[in-house]
Amino acid sequence: MGFHYTIAIIGGGATGVCLANKIVEALPIGLSTASVSIVLFDARGCNGGTAYAPDVPSNLMNTTCGAVDRAFGGEFGILAWARANPAKWQPYTEASELRAGTYLPRPVVGLYLADLIEHARRKAAARGMQLETITDEVVGVSPPNLAVDDYVLRTKSGESFTARYVYLALGHLTRQKTEDYQRHERYYHDPYPIARLTREIPKESTVGVIGTRLSAIDVVLGLVAGGHRGKIHCVSRAGRLPAVRGDQGRYEFMHLERDKLAKQLVHAKAKLRLADVAAMLGTEIALAEGRPIALDDIKREYVPAVDYYEREIALAKGKARPWQTVLYATNRNIDLLWHHLEEDDKQILMSEWLNDWLTYRASIPSENAERVLALLKTGQVAVTGGVTGFEFDAQSDTFKANFGEGCCHGFQYLVAATGSASRIEDADSPLMRDLLASGLVVPHRFGGVDCVFETGQVVSRPGVANGESRMFALGPLTSGAYFFTTALEIVERQAAQRTRDLAFMLGDEWLELPETDAWVDAQQGETAGADRVETVHHEEGPDLLERAVLGDQVARIDFEQLHLLNDQIDRAGKL
Repeated sequence: MGFHYTIAIIGGGATGVCLANKIVEALPIGLSTASVSIVLFDARGCNGGTAYAPDVPSNLMNTTCGAVDRAFGGEFGILAWARANPAKWQPYTEASELRAGTYLPRPVVGLYLADLIEHARRKAAARGMQLETITDEVVGVSPPNLAVDDYVLRTKSGESFTARYVYLALGHLTRQKTEDYQRHERYYHDPYPIARLTREIPKESTVGVIGTRLSAIDVVLGLVAGGHRGKIHCVSRAGRLPAVRGDQGRYEFMHLERDKLAKQLVHAKAKLRLADVAAMLGTEIALAEGRPIALDDIKREYVPAVDYYEREIALAKGKARPWQTVLYATNRNIDLLWHHLEEDDKQILMSEWLNDWLTYRASIPSENAERVLALLKTGQVAVTGGVTGFEFDAQSDTFKANFGEGCCHGFQYLVAATGSASRIEDADSPLMRDLLASGLVVPHRFGGVDCVFETGQVVSRPGVANGESRMFALGPLTSGAYFFTTALEIVERQAAQRTRDLAFMLGDEWLELPETDAWVDAQQGETAGADRVETVHHEEGPDLLERAVLGDQVARIDFEQLHLLNDQIDRAGKL
């Protein structure tokens, strides 16, 4: 077994690339982090994952270029990348330059992420680290045991790798096929890439789309842009299209900013109730709007799709929607509110309010809404709610969407655009099946894998691994623990926290090495009476553990509370 790494990241989409780049960029360099090696696995290569893979340009982000830049930014932000590489992205858009307010085609973000990982590889070499990418699918992981102290990763090609730390950054997991109609050749279980649909679905055929939110919008606009002329019928239980985004500014909370909120929640004795959260958001929305605003002013009674989008576009085009800005600002604290919410209220939120949350929180740009509205008015596209199930009728050779009381719609082709599997038990993933079977992961009751809120440390079945788990998760896979985890700003925050925790875990292991005691004694002897603030690695970024040793502060470090200690150290590495 000749392949050994310090850190293995499984998943080369936005989440995995963000984490790899963050480790390379922000991990303090010093004795405790010397010779760190990182490997990033992805079955299709690190080109942005399913969400940002090469595809049709009509697949627009539902967030701005500036938000992408803030999330990944740093030394290699997307705005600077765009200025330096116009030939790469201009074929996907009519814009001559990318601005902070631009809504990017998703494939452009994929091109950027592919270059970002190459930047991280060069940066790693300059900092004494090693970063490799491997185009292969990890299908199994064996836990550490008395004989092997590291995780053993097995790939589809038959290779084996060992790693001290494993990070699950799998992104969105496809659902397993469970119905007979899903095995028909004219059924598409995953809408991406949309380019495949435009190639394979005849232009005059009738198409059913299961879903009415973001992925469904991608399907509709992609098919039509590819020349589709037949009827497209989007169906779902609620029949609600996404809200339309207004001009977005950055809202600064008056009462809900993260640091202040965290202190309030930690000191509170009682759990939050949904009414408490609604009141908090209501106060912030009133401050943003300059007036009190009722929930009914945002969530109105159901109206036909044409009327709904005419109103949404009128409210959003060229205007700010302050309530929307507040909802987007919850990226900074939604995990805290969710974590401290009563269990019964979590269940109510998931069962009764999740659809409304996604409708109004996951909105689309006005330009895409206008295209959809035009198609609704011509009748080429229809949106219907109340669907109860689907089947394939061999006699008529069509798929049928049933709506109860004998009502149904028929389609020649059927595309599922319902999003990913929130329950890992339902995922079509060899790796997830292996991890569940071995007990290295357990499901969270509200979706994804169960993990420790403070650190993202994956919870295993008792007795599965030798010692404490060194497997972590981030991104969509952690939705049960953090509720809303798809926004790039949230992914970046998780990656930054995982990197800070990793620095201390590496330092903890370094302190336990047999030769460390002698080194500590020698260093403290040499620096007696000297200024102990500077370190020999200052120009590369301070090594936190080395600073602690030189400052004779080792006894103050409680490595069982790594996360709490991290919060006391600023990003510049000053103690």
